[in-house]
Amino acid sequence: MIVEGVEVNGELTPYLYVIEKLHRIRNYVINKKTNDTVPLRVYETDTDKYQEFWVHPMFLSLQSFQFFTLFEEIKENNEEGIIEIEIPSLKSFAVVLYYLYIGDKSKLFEIAIIDENLCKGIMENIECLEINMASF
Repeated sequence: MIVEGVEVNGELTPYLYVIEKLHRIRNYVINKKTNDTVPLRVYETDTDKYQEFWVHPMFLSLQSFQFFTLFEEIKENNEEGIIEIEIPSLKSFAVVLYYLYIGDKSKLFEIAIIDENLCKGIMENIECLEINMASF
């Protein structure tokens, strides 16, 4: 389980340490297609609206239980192609994704202060995706 850590070269490494390391390479990988990215199509609940992103399963799985579960199921079932999820607020998903890659809470709060609806959407997405609230 992700609470214990991540296996790296046969050894269990605390997942917070791995997240910190991933956050350091953030600008080089955020929404960029690389060998370890997968296409993610994000739908807004009860609409036909969607956006597509290139995401790294490790970044998302370590910080969100929903992504952890989703990527584990995909791995177990050897599924390929575009991964689809549904979230409450499409407008704020990019902000949440940015936070997961960057790890800077102050930036997340700065963005949320700008617009009350955006802030509400951010919090709804965080709850829906079961993002590790201990990091807040």
